[in-house]
Amino acid sequence: PPPPPAAAQPEPSASPAPAPPAEAEAGACNPLDGDICITAAKQETVGEGHTQFTGFVDVRFGDARLQADDLDFHVTPKPDGTSARRIEAKGSVVFLRGEERLTGDRLEMDLDSGVGVFNNAMGYAQPGIFVEAPKIERISADTYRIHGGRFTSCSQPNPRWRFGSRSATLKVDDKVKAKHVIFRVHEVPVFYFPYFIYPIQQDQRSSGFLLPHYGSDEVRGRNVGGAFFWAMGRSLDQTFAVDYYSKWGWGFGHDFRYRRKSPSGGDFRSFFNRRVSEGGGSVWEHDLNWNAQQVLPGRLRARVRVQDSSTQEFRRRFLDDPDAMFNRRRIRSFSLQRGFALGDVQLLADSNETFYAGQEQILQHLPSLSMSGAPRKHKATGLVLQYSAQAERLARFSSDDESHVSYSRYDLNPRLSRPLSAAFLQVTPQIQARYTRYGVSNDPETEAEDFSGPPVDRRYLEGSLSVRGPLFSRIFVTPGNGYSERFKHVVGPQVTWTYRSRIDNYEALPRFGYDDRFPGTNQIYYALEQRFYAKRPGRSGKLETWEFLNWTIGQTYYVDVAASAYDPGYVSAIFGPEGEPAHYSPIQTRLRLAPASRLNANFNLEYDVNYRLVKSLGLSVRAESERAGITANWSRYKTPQQNQVGPVLPHDSVRGDLRLSLIPKHLTVNGTAYYDFDRKQLATLVARGRYDVQCCGLIVDVARRDFGGGQIVWSKTFSIELANIGSSGSFLGTQPMPGAGRGFP
Repeated sequence: PPPPPAAAQPEPSASPAPAPPAEAEAGACNPLDGDICITAAKQETVGEGHTQFTGFVDVRFGDARLQADDLDFHVTPKPDGTSARRIEAKGSVVFLRGEERLTGDRLEMDLDSGVGVFNNAMGYAQPGIFVEAPKIERISADTYRIHGGRFTSCSQPNPRWRFGSRSATLKVDDKVKAKHVIFRVHEVPVFYFPYFIYPIQQDQRSSGFLLPHYGSDEVRGRNVGGAFFWAMGRSLDQTFAVDYYSKWGWGFGHDFRYRRKSPSGGDFRSFFNRRVSEGGGSVWEHDLNWNAQQVLPGRLRARVRVQDSSTQEFRRRFLDDPDAMFNRRRIRSFSLQRGFALGDVQLLADSNETFYAGQEQILQHLPSLSMSGAPRKHKATGLVLQYSAQAERLARFSSDDESHVSYSRYDLNPRLSRPLSAAFLQVTPQIQARYTRYGVSNDPETEAEDFSGPPVDRRYLEGSLSVRGPLFSRIFVTPGNGYSERFKHVVGPQVTWTYRSRIDNYEALPRFGYDDRFPGTNQIYYALEQRFYAKRPGRSGKLETWEFLNWTIGQTYYVDVAASAYDPGYVSAIFGPEGEPAHYSPIQTRLRLAPASRLNANFNLEYDVNYRLVKSLGLSVRAESERAGITANWSRYKTPQQNQVGPVLPHDSVRGDLRLSLIPKHLTVNGTAYYDFDRKQLATLVARGRYDVQCCGLIVDVARRDFGGGQIVWSKTFSIELANIGSSGSFLGTQPMPGAGRGFP
């Protein structure tokens, strides 16, 4: 979420003295010691080295200016032959330097060093801090020591918030460091800080404590947390956080972020929770979200990604981000990549764990060395060549049958194509060969997978011919149409024939990824595609072509019926109960409607003609405006089962995201909800309300979680953000913490 709007920068509430009278301004300046210039209504020499000015007094020295009702100017000789120059100003004293404004009853200042003392002073310092104190010392050109002061970024006569301290140091355009601080909202004490840093830099990247947050729910209990933000540089920072949960113990968070020349940058966020167990002991749990990319010497590019929680239960019950709650994967990945003239080379080590229905599956590359060449066209012949090659050490574990296997795999896959195109027709023939060497094999006679056999090879040739067209089009002219005065409709077929040679030892091949599941096939994919275009005003105001509707409906016919048992081109990749073969795939339709850049809808459906069943359905809608936005996604998946009446419905849920700006720039509401139609259960509801005023923001987070069995848990969190400073936010999820002053310039 964005930080609260920066406070305005008006003059301090105690305005400077009125402008000098015209006759005083017109009069000649009285130069004293060269660099000091004084104008006044009356001037009198009181004694040696002592001159008194009364009436309206205006003093200019260096880059500063001083105004007062009365002023005494003292010049005292020094033993080294120089003179010490000192002033004493009384009555409506105003000190001005750049954007600094200080007013008070009395000021004593050494003009040579700029050191001085203000009494009963108030004022303003760039870029947006108001201060009031009985005594303010100016100890250098950009440093003030404040005794018993009160600070705020609110410019109202009665500030909405302020903090007071016994002693503080203000560095202009940097920070305020204060001790024994009491934070007040409308004069009501809210927080106490033994030490507090308030950033006042233009980029708001000063180190300091972030404001704490408070919350409660039935699982974690009451909680309070705070954080310290360390701005190590313009593009480097760390955040350290501590949370306490009355039922779950202590939590510790750390976030390290950096940015370098694009594309280098990273964010390493970690959270550790020491939870009190039922037996009286403690259990350590964690959530890690690391994501970084770094360009190294020698044109190497390194990537690291970690998305890991100690347990699924901890993720569901403890994390605040809805996406993280329902994430069923644990990812750890590291790679090195470098581009060469012939292609890209990558070294990868990773581990992907998936949890489903109480089971766990782990797939690992330990490691994988791959080389791939992007499509490269030969100008003379028009042939396009691309290839991929891998040498890998793979490991797979499944908790279903407690199987664990580790083996090598070598794979080579060159592809050659020759695209041919005309105005209304596109034809692309392609041929590819594939050789794969597996370090183990599966015994097809065993009921479960048994990877104890000798190494096995897989070889196949594949040829395909893709035809798009002939295309037919028609233009409709509709004068006076409010949407567009010209429409174009383009319709045409798509046909792709694919032949893959038979793999005789298919059942003996280890299954690691979808690349290992390709059976021999002889199939034809046929579809009808329709596109609708309109002439619409673009960003420049000129008419541009806009595709507002795209609809494709297609199906695959398997000449070799055994190939239909698995086809990754469909959501329901395994057809029929337990992958029973059939000549016809489900009818697949994809529809995209986008009447405007901020309004679109996508609809996908697969209808199994063999079982007369809608197997999968997906619908997404997005609508955005300046004051509101909504996104909804509905997905539904059915599987026909043998010996059962009707299909099984393993998945039928909808997710909705809502954004409302009820009062622009002041009151916003964001929410996310998951609803499970099969269980008739509102699984999760997360909402955030934010109220921003001129100098602060109030944030309330509310979450509802349904853990099943009638256990519904509500949680609430409250935090405050001030101008130039943010709240400690939350480490519990993948969304960024809501702290202002943490962004990179």
